[in-house]
Amino acid sequence: PLSFTPLLPPPPPLHSLLRPPLVLCNDILSLKVAGDPVLTPNSVCLRLAGLSKRQMRMCVRNPDVTASALQGIQVAIHECQHQLRDQRWNCSSLEGFGKLPLHNSILNRGFRESAFSLALLAAGVAHSVASACSMGKLRGCGCEAKRRQDDDKIRLKLTQLQLQTLQKGGAGIDLTRSLPSELNGHRGSLPTNLRSAHPSALLKPLPDELSSMQDTWEWGGCSHDIRFGDRFSRDWLDSRGSPRDIHARMRIHNNRVGRQIVTDNMTRKCKCHGTSGSCQFKTCWHVSPEFRLVGSILKEKFLTAIFVNSQNKNNGVFNPRTENGRRRIMSRELVYFEKSPDFCEHDVSIDSPGTHGRICNKTSYSTDSCSSLCCGRGHNILKQTRSERCNCRFHWCCYVLCEECRHTEWVNVCK
Repeated sequence: PLSFTPLLPPPPPLHSLLRPPLVLCNDILSLKVAGDPVLTPNSVCLRLAGLSKRQMRMCVRNPDVTASALQGIQVAIHECQHQLRDQRWNCSSLEGFGKLPLHNSILNRGFRESAFSLALLAAGVAHSVASACSMGKLRGCGCEAKRRQDDDKIRLKLTQLQLQTLQKGGAGIDLTRSLPSELNGHRGSLPTNLRSAHPSALLKPLPDELSSMQDTWEWGGCSHDIRFGDRFSRDWLDSRGSPRDIHARMRIHNNRVGRQIVTDNMTRKCKCHGTSGSCQFKTCWHVSPEFRLVGSILKEKFLTAIFVNSQNKNNGVFNPRTENGRRRIMSRELVYFEKSPDFCEHDVSIDSPGTHGRICNKTSYSTDSCSSLCCGRGHNILKQTRSERCNCRFHWCCYVLCEECRHTEWVNVCK
């Protein structure tokens, strides 16, 4: 009788065995697919529970922008967990698969932690939408036409700079053969009036609208559209109309502070243009700050947040607590109106997971110390193998993929 040996798949390469396993984290939309997903109202809006009527209308009109906003929320939750990792409330209750955090109990309270979370979520939405816009991922915004126009201007200026250099070097040079390599084959991209002209014609002064290119740098490229991101974040998260109570005013105020941090920290990024790696001139554009910087600035504001009077006068004006007889300017500060609970015990009504089982630092005198985190209950010393998310990457669109790192060590764990 014939016998056969079943074919087995080849063993995985050694490097893949040594690599930590990948874990999917904080997945709101469950859109983990290869390549860019098709973002339609069915694939985005109908997956989200708890949307208001206004948010649903916005999602149906712009499902791609909404998906980008959700990615911003995921980024913000991860940053929240990083910045408050040594606090009793560490943002862990904001995270949930297939779940928006916007209706979590703590976001509907007036705590200092509520203020920080609201500002960070608003900043995350503005930051993510602005970045996606510049990458050409969103239909409602972008600058592909501007980028093509910039390319034409760059080629024209490089041509003029090179020909002027050749002219100064002496006569007898074949200008056509001496054009920079970047321009070879691009005559069709030049303005119509110059396509058929001899290269020497480019030695004439540039038109007025291109004279600014004589500077060492000029605005170009595709800037992150922070105005578009700011507007969508405001429309998506802020309540419409005049605020009706102290919490609505607090939410709108802290949302604005979070978005302002992104706007205030936009930076200029430049690219050199020229032959053979030279930098004859540069084009520059605005880019959003690293979100870690946004989180760090908001963490500082969290620690110095202003307590406000909770009188409900419905006038949109806060009454800040005076410090040393002086009122602090609040337009760029986080505000809150409820004293925070201790967050020591599990309490669903305030999204408190409690601190039982939290790892503490027995040699610390800060908020991560065992005396602070364990709330006086004491701690145990255990040898523990634990898994932690590490090396997280945010994929367009719209999920977070992290590696799972395992550690075996002696740790101090709150009773």
